[in-house]
Amino acid sequence: MDRPADENILFSRISLQGDMRNKRGLLHTIKEYYSHTEYQPTREQVEQNRYVFFGLLRCRPWMAIPAGILIQFCYGSVYAWSIFNGPINKLMTSDPNKGGAEVTFYIALGVLGITAAICGPWIETSHPRKSGIIGLVVFYSGHLTSALALYTNMISLLYFGYGFVAGIGLGIGYVSTIDAVSKWWPSARGTAAGCAVMGFGGGSLAFSAINKWLIDSTNLPMAFFALGSLNFVLMLIGIQFINPPPPGHNPDGIPMIDETEQQQNLVAPEEDQRIEKLGRNPRILGTLAADQPTLHVSLGEALRSRDYWLLYVAFLANIVFCLVIISNLPRIIDGLFGKGRKDPREPPLPAYVAVSIEGGFNMMGRVMIGLLSDFLGRKTTFLMLLATQSIVLIFIPISIHTDSFWGFLALIWTATVCYGGGFGMIPAFLADMFGSNNTSSCHGIILTAWSIASIGGGLVFSEILNHFLSHGGKPYDPVMYTVNFMWMLALAIVGFVCCLFVRASIRDRMFPALPNQILRIRIFGRVLRVMCMRNAPLSDDPQQSTRRKKFLDVEYLTKAEEQAAWEEYLALRAVQYRLMKEPNDH
Repeated sequence: MDRPADENILFSRISLQGDMRNKRGLLHTIKEYYSHTEYQPTREQVEQNRYVFFGLLRCRPWMAIPAGILIQFCYGSVYAWSIFNGPINKLMTSDPNKGGAEVTFYIALGVLGITAAICGPWIETSHPRKSGIIGLVVFYSGHLTSALALYTNMISLLYFGYGFVAGIGLGIGYVSTIDAVSKWWPSARGTAAGCAVMGFGGGSLAFSAINKWLIDSTNLPMAFFALGSLNFVLMLIGIQFINPPPPGHNPDGIPMIDETEQQQNLVAPEEDQRIEKLGRNPRILGTLAADQPTLHVSLGEALRSRDYWLLYVAFLANIVFCLVIISNLPRIIDGLFGKGRKDPREPPLPAYVAVSIEGGFNMMGRVMIGLLSDFLGRKTTFLMLLATQSIVLIFIPISIHTDSFWGFLALIWTATVCYGGGFGMIPAFLADMFGSNNTSSCHGIILTAWSIASIGGGLVFSEILNHFLSHGGKPYDPVMYTVNFMWMLALAIVGFVCCLFVRASIRDRMFPALPNQILRIRIFGRVLRVMCMRNAPLSDDPQQSTRRKKFLDVEYLTKAEEQAAWEEYLALRAVQYRLMKEPNDH
């Protein structure tokens, strides 16, 4: 029976309103999911977290580091994927240079970043052992699926198994482990995160040899089954020692006064005269420090910050070169220095050994740069990494044209130290900028740069090579590699400029601007200010007044000048804080 026209209109309106509510509900759910990013255990859970390894051992902060290294060591086996490329391609197509096995690596890292971005808030609000176990089980499932794919000669199933399934496990396990370790050491986050991520580089070093031994000792399906089983057992042991720190272990918010500044201003009265000469009031500073002013940054505010996205671009520029090289180094060595060159010969160092050594430098960079950033500061250290990579990319084409094998490898390994260092310090960098409660979420989203670098960078690299080869180029032609290194150099320079403009600390983000200020930037620890000085009279006499031309005034502040301006600002904030607090007290 047909409805009347008015009734049809009414039902249409109800349906439309229902659709709008569903859309608002979905958006609200997503917003809520990315808003609450703090693990809040019950009293019973806090008591349980005092013990590890099935409740048999008392939890100690140092236990998290070796456990994190062991887990990341197993996940780092993905970096030794290039050892499988030739044998898998030969199995699939009888040609070790064709078959697309290297695409699996790009898919895995691409899925890693996307998974980390999606699961970041859930990881932050969950127990790290829970998310860690889920990650390792999924990672193992990916290995089993890959073994089945190789047994049935299905490259698409290999992409799904290792690329998609193992990539999901890799994304969950990577973020949950590193962030859990770094939270135990709030005063040395760079060192703690660097030590945990060091295991990832160590996995590349060890599994290059392990993978080759498995390939030589058995068939490919059995190699993946054995590799996955070994990783599963080791990670299952390591995850039993991962617990979150107790409540209150990390600072509540981001302190606006550094601990060293508090100590200098509160326990060093002999400094009072020097402070007063700079126009600072130690009494106000003491009161302010006692109030412990902190800034709370929500995840939404962090992700809307221009500083986050500038750091995102800088991180992308830091990792793209070595991500491409890691998966293609055997091919490059063979084409330029080995059997693929115009006059075939054995390279001075086997490709798999070069990959293993590269893993060692990757591992060394992660812990060494993380430690360095605790002393030099995150931003200064990151600028050094990008500057070094830019110099390396300038000299690599020269080493190729001069046929300098060892010079080429030395440059590659230097860039690899910088690459590992970026991964080692980025969790601490984010925690310093946006608070420890946002670390997993911010870290997860910034790892999508890993996806872009691995998929985008890998595809661009391969497309340029294939373009030259399809137009008569040879595998030993250095031009195709030089073109790739040039676009990577341009990206590294862009990343360096973006990093310059990152306001890495609360002081940089809240430092008061002067009238006519058009730029403020911190360069290697000191503030550079540029002001546009408008036309002003040369004389107070209007009859004799002439106009100056517009010009720029540049100031490179000393530490004392910057400190004086900052403490004046904090004193004003302390007054505002007290005025807001007094009505509530009464």
